[in-house]
Amino acid sequence: MRKITPVMAIVSILGLLLPLSACGSSAAADNGLLYVFNTKSEIKDGLEKLVNEYGKEHGIEVKVFSPGSGSDTVETMNTEMTSSTPPAIFSTNSLVTWGPADGDFMLDLNESDNADLKALAQNVPDELRFTSEGDENLGLPYTLEGYGYLVDVDVLKDLFALDDDKVAELIADLKACDFDTFRAFTDAVDAYINNPQAISVNVNGHEYTTAPAKTGLANDLTGVFVESGAEKWTYADHMVNIPLNAVFENYGDAYSADLDAVDALKKPLIKEMEVLDYNTSHAAGEDGPNTRGPSFVNSTTGSYDYALQLFAEHKGLFFKQGNWIYPNLKAALADTEDAGARMLSSLEILPIKMPFEQSDISVKGRTPETFNTYIPAMVPNYWIINKKSSAAQQKNAADFLVWLFTSDRGRSFLTDECGFILYDELDQPDGANSLNNALLHYASAGKTLSNPFNASPGNWLEFVGNQLKQNYMTKAKWDESTYPALADTVIARWKNLKDIQSS
Repeated sequence: MRKITPVMAIVSILGLLLPLSACGSSAAADNGLLYVFNTKSEIKDGLEKLVNEYGKEHGIEVKVFSPGSGSDTVETMNTEMTSSTPPAIFSTNSLVTWGPADGDFMLDLNESDNADLKALAQNVPDELRFTSEGDENLGLPYTLEGYGYLVDVDVLKDLFALDDDKVAELIADLKACDFDTFRAFTDAVDAYINNPQAISVNVNGHEYTTAPAKTGLANDLTGVFVESGAEKWTYADHMVNIPLNAVFENYGDAYSADLDAVDALKKPLIKEMEVLDYNTSHAAGEDGPNTRGPSFVNSTTGSYDYALQLFAEHKGLFFKQGNWIYPNLKAALADTEDAGARMLSSLEILPIKMPFEQSDISVKGRTPETFNTYIPAMVPNYWIINKKSSAAQQKNAADFLVWLFTSDRGRSFLTDECGFILYDELDQPDGANSLNNALLHYASAGKTLSNPFNASPGNWLEFVGNQLKQNYMTKAKWDESTYPALADTVIARWKNLKDIQSS
């Protein structure tokens, strides 16, 4: 088996979307079907329309498959990749199962017969390249994603009666402050929501005082945080990635770690549970607090779409999400005209503050300050050509990717419809997408964590999500004495799955 060597700079470029499994292959049918298997559900409708347009214009047969939000596509992908007409283009950020050492389905774009595609691939920055040994170039990045606490700056302006200059100072202070300061700030906001009055709070050495009465957008607040209780990925995948960053520097570190290394995850996991308890017990609802219980995990009132709408309506101040929500938020605000445009232009990203002590952190060079001032960032997917598809399919796939990244229609789809940050536009942090701008400012300052959660073995993230959803999200009050046992349980699960994966 070839050694996986991750490339690191701004972000880790490797992730684990698909668990390790045995797979065979059958000879691909010799036809030119352009079959695109896309695993990013947010773009599925637009991508299907785009590919169909392309097929009609170029006189070729096309097919697109995209999963629903939170869907497990592994079984479907296993079937499709080994069928007689497999996808010509598929997406992942994992070398496992389909990479050079596992099935070897990924075409090295350096060896493509399409000179334009080779040129596009060669222009991908080294730190974002998808490679196993440093010399291959296995895909074109979808985008750069990052996440944290999203906030509408205009709500803060109304909440604290601030002008543009003062609210900019508050945002800077919130980005720089430590966990205890941020907790004091959210306590003050919670107190104000429940009993509007002038409340002073010190943030990073500067005092801010809430307006004496609710006015403007602050009048809509029903809670401090917007949560999606039914969506396990919001508190398993992304939230658990924070303590994982305390133990593993990047994807490669987590993937290659021995079993004993994961024991260091216990203390950070316990600290994460403290934050998760606080955030979910201060959640915003439609007309008041969204309290934990059966409705909190209901597929309607606990859904991502419902949470997005609550954020669009300014029911909660903070929304733990990423820059990927921008197109969906834009759609949710489509009927609000000027107000929606103002919100889209005034979004910021704050770090997810954690009460870590230095003894909780195993990664050399990282400190509690790191976790309170950095945000996770990563390439979520790559456009990859399946080298086991037919020659005609590979040709059509290469032509499509060149068109996607060079034509006005293709680039407009990627940037305007999908809200993507293209790998050749990383030096443009002042575009129309405020969340992309915020992410690029963190990246340009070198203030990004990585994505070790993608390297978790097997269905570990699903297991963590189930534990939290079944045993905590439905309970109004959590027993903190259970956190150590929960940490032991999920650590043991990691080890068990790792044993299975390596056998």
